[in-house]
Amino acid sequence: MRGDGGSRRAALVVDGVVIAAAAAELLTLYDALDALSALVCPPSLFALVLRRRFPVAVLFATLPSMATGHLWLAPMIAMFTVASRTARRAVVGVATAALFAATMWSGYDLDGGAVDWSHHLFVVEVALMFSVGPAGLGLLFRTRSELRARLADLIASQAHGRRLEAERAVAEERTRMAREMHDSVSYHLGIIAAQSGALWATAPDDTVRRDAESIRRHSADAMAELREIVGVLRHGPSRADGTDARLRNVPTLVAEARLDATLDCGALETHTLAPSVERAAYRTVQEALTNVRKHAPGAPVAASVRPSARGDTLVVEVRNQPAPRTPPPVAPVLDVPASGYGLAGLRERVTLVGGAFRAEATADGGFVVRAELPLGTAAPVASGPASGHQPATAAQGESGSRS
Repeated sequence: MRGDGGSRRAALVVDGVVIAAAAAELLTLYDALDALSALVCPPSLFALVLRRRFPVAVLFATLPSMATGHLWLAPMIAMFTVASRTARRAVVGVATAALFAATMWSGYDLDGGAVDWSHHLFVVEVALMFSVGPAGLGLLFRTRSELRARLADLIASQAHGRRLEAERAVAEERTRMAREMHDSVSYHLGIIAAQSGALWATAPDDTVRRDAESIRRHSADAMAELREIVGVLRHGPSRADGTDARLRNVPTLVAEARLDATLDCGALETHTLAPSVERAAYRTVQEALTNVRKHAPGAPVAASVRPSARGDTLVVEVRNQPAPRTPPPVAPVLDVPASGYGLAGLRERVTLVGGAFRAEATADGGFVVRAELPLGTAAPVASGPASGHQPATAAQGESGSRS
């Protein structure tokens, strides 16, 4: 809108300059004007305002002023407009011939006496200059405008081609990553699932059988999430993106973490949350519990997922106390270096949904992970039990491995 207004103002300025220049030519001959010239010249001046909309009509309206020999600049400007704005070359040719004829008429009408060949040649030269000259300049201007437009189209086409090439390269890389993830990770998960099934079949007691069943189930869940991730890498967002990463599954997540953990779920059934917010909340709890298991085994953990006091945000907080001096007996930790991407990924995930994230050590030597997420406007959440503190049961699994 602002650009259109500037263009209109520029056009008005140009029209004013053009009319002023043509009027200046007329004023220089004020004393020599006859009645006919005074009648046809002023309308020719004001007709120039409409030359962009009706170029051919304005040109023919200015031809009488050219024939009188007192106003030549207005027809020349109209001729330039016709040549620069008319696509049909036949129309430009007819307009040029008409202006040439009017100029020839003016040259002979001004001198009523006998003329020689030099005068004929002079009149023809002037007529060609005043008719073919503006027409040639107009055609040149039109050609340059067309070349500029074609160059802009070519630049846009090249940019589009580069963008398509970049998207193709990204798609190929995503496909390669999906293929590598599927071939390597699914192989190891398949072995885990098969061996846990064999362990379940040969378990000497129910405790080992429950452990084997938990391992098998988490392997199956990890395989399902891997398929979703591979689908996203290959074909874009999956329709079932993170189907189990919902707030209704947070109590199960905490219960299966094998930690001394309690969960405080607020009244969430009366609130509406976007799926992306639910996933961010679920992954926050999941990653925080995984970090506690790695860095502070045996430490008491307090997790809470509840709306804020004002009711405009969802506050997810996982706080653990310092690890006990004598940690509980657990299996030896595999020598796998930590990537350090867990908290960074959580911060990115929370930021993408418009939330705030904080992870820091506490004064008593523990650690706290806190995310404040916006309450969305999606379908109501089918949350799990929204009771007070829920002690975690001694179920099995490494739920953090899904993060």
